[in-house]
Amino acid sequence: MRANRSIIAAAAPILVILLLPVLTLAQGSERVVKAKGYVSVDAVHPGDMFKVAVALEVSEGYHINAHHPSLEFLIPTSVKLEPPQGISFADETYPAPKHRKFEFSPDAELAVHDGTLFVTAQAQADKTIPQGASIIRALVTIQACNDSQCLAPADLTIEIPINVVAVKQAIKAANAEIFAKAAAQPDSSSVAESSAGLVEYQGGSKNSVADQLATGGIVSILLGVFVAGLLLNTTPCVYPIIPITIGFFVNQSAAQEGKPKISRTFFMASMYVLGMALTYSLLGVIAAKSGGLFGAALQNPIVLIVLAGIMVALSLSMFGVYEFKLPDAVNRMATSSTQSTSGMLGAFVMGLTMGIVAAPCIGPFVLGLLVHVGTKGSAAYGFLLFFVLALGLGLPYLVLGTFSGALKTLPRSGLWMVAVRKVFGLVLIGMALYFLMPLMGAATNYVFISFFAASALYLLFWEAGRTKPKQFGWVLRAIGIGAAAIAIVMVLPKKIEAEIPWQPYTEQSLAEARNAGRGVIIDTFADWCIPCKELDQATFTNAEVKREAERFVTLKLDLTRSDAGSEAARAKERFGIRGVPTVIFIDHEGKERTELRLEGFEKPSVFLGRMKRVEPPAGAGGPALAKNTADTKAPVTDATSGAPAEPAPELSLNLLNGGTLKFESLRGRVALVDFWATWCVPCLSEIPMFNQLKKDYQARGLEVIAISLDEEGAAKVKPFVKAHPMDYTQVIGDQSTAPAFKVDDSTLPVTILIDKQGRIRFRHIGITKRDVFETEIKQLLDE
Repeated sequence: MRANRSIIAAAAPILVILLLPVLTLAQGSERVVKAKGYVSVDAVHPGDMFKVAVALEVSEGYHINAHHPSLEFLIPTSVKLEPPQGISFADETYPAPKHRKFEFSPDAELAVHDGTLFVTAQAQADKTIPQGASIIRALVTIQACNDSQCLAPADLTIEIPINVVAVKQAIKAANAEIFAKAAAQPDSSSVAESSAGLVEYQGGSKNSVADQLATGGIVSILLGVFVAGLLLNTTPCVYPIIPITIGFFVNQSAAQEGKPKISRTFFMASMYVLGMALTYSLLGVIAAKSGGLFGAALQNPIVLIVLAGIMVALSLSMFGVYEFKLPDAVNRMATSSTQSTSGMLGAFVMGLTMGIVAAPCIGPFVLGLLVHVGTKGSAAYGFLLFFVLALGLGLPYLVLGTFSGALKTLPRSGLWMVAVRKVFGLVLIGMALYFLMPLMGAATNYVFISFFAASALYLLFWEAGRTKPKQFGWVLRAIGIGAAAIAIVMVLPKKIEAEIPWQPYTEQSLAEARNAGRGVIIDTFADWCIPCKELDQATFTNAEVKREAERFVTLKLDLTRSDAGSEAARAKERFGIRGVPTVIFIDHEGKERTELRLEGFEKPSVFLGRMKRVEPPAGAGGPALAKNTADTKAPVTDATSGAPAEPAPELSLNLLNGGTLKFESLRGRVALVDFWATWCVPCLSEIPMFNQLKKDYQARGLEVIAISLDEEGAAKVKPFVKAHPMDYTQVIGDQSTAPAFKVDDSTLPVTILIDKQGRIRFRHIGITKRDVFETEIKQLLDE
């Protein structure tokens, strides 16, 4: 007996060392998160207000989810204060989360907390509260994960003592350092989480324009912004403003008696540019005050309809339906000269309008400028920067307006000038249709064919024969023939060189691409986005672009609507998408190549060069990427501990959709058994890999089985599986399932491989790479 006791005594330390990891893992998230409560005073008077804080200390290497987690199935961090009688609380205030990428989620930034965070709430004692000691209880719900696995969610209960004393008794502040730290952390309410627009300036996404401006001096900044304004005139979306500008000033000049003065037309053009400058300056002020701008409002259907209405209204004035003119009484008050000031006011209003027209089209630089201004927070600085930008943008129109306004100095015949106005009236109608393109859908082509055909008939058979001098009639006929030619070309069937086979964007498709070692191109679009359609029609139909795209997984992300909590909203936040179109490039390792991100339209030749800069993985000889072909033979032992193989338990478990699965029926086949739960984010990232493993090896004898360890059972699992399809067998585990397989159900994922003889041969805790599984599966299949 003594000998046995001696052996046990000698073995005890060894057993403790061996069992220590198991004992530790047997706990859930509570082992890595510590919670403690504090009050801001050492005592409370009846009727007093005070603060309560709950400090959550997360161990190094771990994180917990935000109060509003990035994915709907994640367990949110929650603090519920249970006040004693006589004390009431306002809503708890949570700190702003960090957005980080993890090994199990390389394409998705998750909202998490690490280190120490503070959840606070305002409290008030009733005037009738009795004196004495009391306890505030707080229920804290957390779920902790590290880079490869998640611990089971846990509920922590903490007690915060509070003492109510008489009004005459002195009290003093307490825990000042704790509440100072709590006040210093950013409040989650200050972080923009709205899906109302496509411009998002929070989140710290890389912006080269903002970075460059932040490091420059004020003089160099203003000069650079002015030059940038000039260069923005070369963007295709600004071109339509040119004929509108010419048409407006020709109209104004034609309305004047006698020969217009250059000085007056210059002043009118200055008012036009001033209107443009004011539009952009207001953008700067809004950006400075709000830290952001709902830029999608400049491209939504209502605004498009309004802009189209303005274009039609202007075109009707070109056709002489009415004239823009202030009431005579106002004109007499404004000036005693014989010239009406309506032209000046009209020029100013037109400039305001053209600023709105151009704003959606010059996105990337303006977005970067908005980021820079938003970080400064100065309304005056924002006004100045955007005013200078608009001066650069408007300088060509100052010259254009001045000399187009002096066109009356050309041959005096009034009829030919009226004809010019009507031509520009047609241009304005065409512009109205251009802005309505996103709303026309399949009818777009037919509408423009009708417009160009009607314009050709009008110019050839009506206006050309009435205008004088007759030589100008031939100019109108040439324009009419050109319009007819455009209509004919649009009628002819278009030969599309190629078309990229886009797939709808899903989080699962991203994970599948990473596991397969494929690069990804994500094209974001909205139904109302005109440049998006230009990319589709001009760039993505190019044969060389299509050929190069074959080595990528090509995904379309629809941001027409991005309701809060939707996959589109999560993607918009995850990738920091500020506007459409945005094209995102992700390499074969699942990392975004931020320097290649495209915002706006780009020609095929330039876009092709952008694609070629995303290198294929080493050893890839073409569009089909090389798969892992490791021949290394793993030992017939437990992959984690090196222990000998052990028989798998012969259990009978309930299938998710009814029926039972008997493990003894799997003899003669290799079984990959994945233990998971809906709250386990790394488990989600492995679903595409298991889908593919089943597809690749089922015919050779592999069976893939997922055992859910959710306490709620099928009611919790079924909606999850519907949103994240699993093509392999789904089983609902119970309280005895995990212990039978010696699996710690507080740390997931856990995956085991069972050989044809029913023995557990490999065991993996946390996410595991596909090539590891393939090597082990091949070994077991070949035995």
